Amino acid sequence: MNATKEKLIDAAVVALNRDESATIEQIANVAGVTRRTVHRYFNDRNTLVQECKQTMLRVCNLKMTQAYHSSEQSAVQLENMFYAALEVGIQYSFIKKLVKRQQYTDLVNNHELDYDDVKANWFKLVELLQQQGAINGKLSIPWIYNLFGGMVDIAIEAHQAGDVARNDIKAFSWTSFKGSIGLQ
Repeated sequence: MNATKEKLIDAAVVALNRDESATIEQIANVAGVTRRTVHRYFNDRNTLVQECKQTMLRVCNLKMTQAYHSSEQSAVQLENMFYAALEVGIQYSFIKKLVKRQQYTDLVNNHELDYDDVKANWFKLVELLQQQGAINGKLSIPWIYNLFGGMVDIAIEAHQAGDVARNDIKAFSWTSFKGSIGLQ
């Protein structure tokens, strides 16, 4: 991908995370370019948003898939997926905002579900950990999913505010998440 186009996509993700209705002008300002430069690469705002969505989905899915396959131990897989979500933090947050979440029951009942899908793997992993008694069985999987995403959001906000050191954010957020779901 062209370096300028990549810079524009990164700027759009930042601008759209701040304000989902950010204009081309605001995105250009974040990128440090003119509106005309943005239009050289993208016909309109919708095209730019769709390109951002596809790029971030690719990045997030790659990192989360690598984390999922990083271990044979379910708890380690979940931890690594959490760290992967933190690593791609702003992209993860962007995707979460732009892509509507499917209901857990829809995901389970969908016979056409692609079982290599990152979200499906995450749900299966949490379900397995609950069956093993490693995660509190009183918590629903959708609740845990929202805790996961919420903790990533909190980590992003703490990092952006500069109140907590980056290395501490990683440790604090994982400790908080695993404690909230009863994972030892």
